[in-house]
Amino acid sequence: MIWSFDQKKLDLKVNWKLSRNQTTVKENILVKLETPNGIFLSEVAPNIRYGETVENILAEIETFKILIKKTSNTKLLLNTLDDISLKHSLRFALESCLISDIAKGEGKSLTEYLELAPIIKVPTSFSMPIIPVGEIEDYLKPIARFKSLKIKVDAETGAAMIAEIRKHTNAYLRVDANEGWSDFDEFMKFHETLKGLNIDFIEQPFPSKLQDEYRELKKLTPYTLMADESIEDVGDFQKLSEQFHAINIKLMKTGSLIKARNLLNEARAYNMKTMIGCMIETTVGISYGMLYSGMVDFVDLDGFLLVKDEPFHLVSEAEGILKLNS
Repeated sequence: MIWSFDQKKLDLKVNWKLSRNQTTVKENILVKLETPNGIFLSEVAPNIRYGETVENILAEIETFKILIKKTSNTKLLLNTLDDISLKHSLRFALESCLISDIAKGEGKSLTEYLELAPIIKVPTSFSMPIIPVGEIEDYLKPIARFKSLKIKVDAETGAAMIAEIRKHTNAYLRVDANEGWSDFDEFMKFHETLKGLNIDFIEQPFPSKLQDEYRELKKLTPYTLMADESIEDVGDFQKLSEQFHAINIKLMKTGSLIKARNLLNEARAYNMKTMIGCMIETTVGISYGMLYSGMVDFVDLDGFLLVKDEPFHLVSEAEGILKLNS
């Protein structure tokens, strides 16, 4: 059993601006596991919202290296991942390599091993960061093939962006605020600007701690209300179902292929809609997200399309439709 960890700088096609931060570069870590069963790749995409940095991920990798000196048994390592402190994105990368090895050893595909629905070709939304209003028309032209757009908004510029976007597209809009509003009444003013648009859903307008605001908004909004930051690796679905109509599961924040499957199934049990989402990742990470393509209502796996010169090409896109390459 040989592990390797490779820091990879990803230049982005745009300035990726959200309500809380912005960047033109993303630094991820590629993880490789070599065993007698084959070579297995995964990816760590740190996210500052969850207290993750490249530096603290690298420190945890050193702790993991101490663990693997004690055993080369794949199943034993998998069972001990929760015994050490790991950021969710790193835990996902380690677990997915280990599970891939175990599944291969048992002669199963990952979908068979995880008992998932078959992988299918699926439409994804394409994301728009917070950008100046004057740049919106030019941004939209080359992505007209996508039937759904994921619009990043904040309290300062959201209304102006929506007003301009509605001039140039009839695509379905997925309005993603990344916890950008703290004042309920101010958000409702923005909410009014969405009338007459094709709204797929509104995602996480308030910080996750504002649970009363979410309960009130769910009563008032005609749109699907999606939880993102309000659910990570565990979820209280009784409370979540009172606040939201749907959940966004990302493997980098659940930290686990198995937990992701269980959270999606539990959401269904509470009659909630589901989405599989992503961070800014290469197709190594996105390929794992595609495992859930056959069991969700929405797919938002465009993170690799924001990367210049994506190197792996494990997933391809044509006319807004994603396909896992064999």
